Parts: sequence; structure tokens; C-alpha cells
Amino acid sequence: MGKRSKNTDTTASAPKESTGRIVLTGACTIHEAAALKAHMLEQFARPAPYELDGTAVERIDATGVQLLVAFSLDCLEKNLGFFWKCRSAVLEEAIELMGVGSLLESPGVSSLGSAG
Repeated sequence: MGKRSKNTDTTASAPKESTGRIVLTGACTIHEAAALKAHMLEQFARPAPYELDGTAVERIDATGVQLLVAFSLDCLEKNLGFFWKCRSAVLEEAIELMGVGSLLESPGVSSLGSAG
């Protein structure tokens, strides 16, 4: 335990941290909308592509999904790529119920070009 490894050096992970990373919390509802929006705007200050992590989402409402769609549309308008690290089953269900799946995929990062 007292022994330090070289992996604790924060400069080794600096390149990964230089791009935007949006980590969704367990609750993405109207009650957390202001904090989620602020987090997204903060990440826009970093370079693209943006990584979205929806692993922890346990509750999401229409407001939460709308913020994700707004983020996606902003990226599309500015020609900025993004990709999903992971989406929880709850998040996937909400996206499907609202019918916005295609709006939450970044055409600049996907492999759609190879599809016939």
C-alpha cells in the first residue's frame, strides 16, 4: 500500500482528459436538468470528439432525453463528433420510447459509410 506506482502520475492520462467527456449520473430528470446542462456546456470548452457515458443512468425523463438531443444537435450544427461509451438499459428504453435514437448518433464518428 505504501508503494507508489508510476500509474499514479496524472500527466500520463492527460491526452484522454483533453477531450470532452459527459458522464450522466443516476438521475437525469427535470430536477437535475440545470446541473446536466452546465456539465455539457463545460465539456463543450474541450475539443471533440465528445464521449458520452450513460452507464449509471437509473432514472431519466423527457427533459433528460431532450437535453441529450439538444447536445447532439449542437454537435451536428458545429460539425463536432461524439460517441457513446455505454448506455444503461433504462437510458436505451427512454431513447426508444421517445423515438430519438437516430438523433443521438453522431454521423461523423460512426461507421455508417461502410453500410450499403
